[in-house]
Amino acid sequence: MKELSLNSINVIEQNGFFISVFHDNNDPVNANRVKFSSKMVEVEMLPSKGFSLGQAWMNGQQIFWDAPIGPPDTESIDLWSDEIKINGNPAPGFTFLKTLTAGIELYGLKNWGMPVTTNGQLFPIHGETSNIPVSEIQFKVENGNKCTVQASFIYRTFNGNADLPWYERGTALFKVTKKVILQNDTLEILVEDSIENISDTSQIPDWGYHITFRPEDDAKFIVPSRFVQERGFNPLPNDLETWHKAADEKVRTETGIVHKELLKINITNSETVTSLLKYPNNTGITLTVPATPYFQTWFCSGGKDSKEFTNSNNESLLHKNWDGIGIEIGSSALDHNGNIDENVKYLSELKPGERKTIQLKFQWLDNEALKSIENEIIAYNSVRNFK
Repeated sequence: MKELSLNSINVIEQNGFFISVFHDNNDPVNANRVKFSSKMVEVEMLPSKGFSLGQAWMNGQQIFWDAPIGPPDTESIDLWSDEIKINGNPAPGFTFLKTLTAGIELYGLKNWGMPVTTNGQLFPIHGETSNIPVSEIQFKVENGNKCTVQASFIYRTFNGNADLPWYERGTALFKVTKKVILQNDTLEILVEDSIENISDTSQIPDWGYHITFRPEDDAKFIVPSRFVQERGFNPLPNDLETWHKAADEKVRTETGIVHKELLKINITNSETVTSLLKYPNNTGITLTVPATPYFQTWFCSGGKDSKEFTNSNNESLLHKNWDGIGIEIGSSALDHNGNIDENVKYLSELKPGERKTIQLKFQWLDNEALKSIENEIIAYNSVRNFK
């Protein structure tokens, strides 16, 4: 970021890779955006929001959702407040709802799931990581064909000196380093995040991700799983893999499906799961993620200008429909109810100096390549258990 700020046009080009800094007039004055591109892929990062991946394009096609909310003012946000109301009732710990902007957000690290109060302390929904700003960005080209953009921030206890910004308060627990890697002539995006314990004691980082794609009517998100269950233990919908427009766009609808016993592939001593987003025109995206204790598909639509989520002035948070399709994965149960996949081997503890690295891979497919992946998943799911 420092190098870019010294560049008169805020653009750097090297070996066909470009990175630039710009400001969207609709964003807070302290919230710039970073655009990073290869010959075939373009991504947009949000430095003020934990270096989240806001948007991406492959072959000119938008990949992630058109979020109904813009970036917040990081300096003034209070994630522990009760300013957000849900159906008219103050909801402490839900301030995050006015910050859900990006296509890929890393959550945690004391709590990645729903709000929870432990020993009198409120841990807000999805934690704090996705709203911690970064101050410096590194841009590196390797072998002329591979380019990495990365940034780091410190995750703290967030208590203590009120004269400091909230994200600089308290004891340092983890260093989070976020990377986005592109290669020329490939329709792939690799996201690599690391969580390093920089404290003096063992820590258990409670992390998760929200990955939200651009939906289309009749688009399908297909997961290779032998067990499926509605998140709230309600009856499963008739078609649990297909996204549809809201029947009434003034009402937001959301469905979460918990998946277990997933098809896992062992790559270099780590297990991964590949799922598929398929559009009606027979194009789509494969998403490869680590095997995690919690894996949920997420379908949402409608809600524009509804009063379900409102701010302190009783104004709707949703200026567009909350239309998205994707997944939520994490190291623990989203609802703190123990509803995880016991088949996943997962080491939760990090000793001082230890690091956990998480990779997410996105690949654009069409026609025969897409059909081959789809058939593999359908075959695996042929003996699925519905609960």
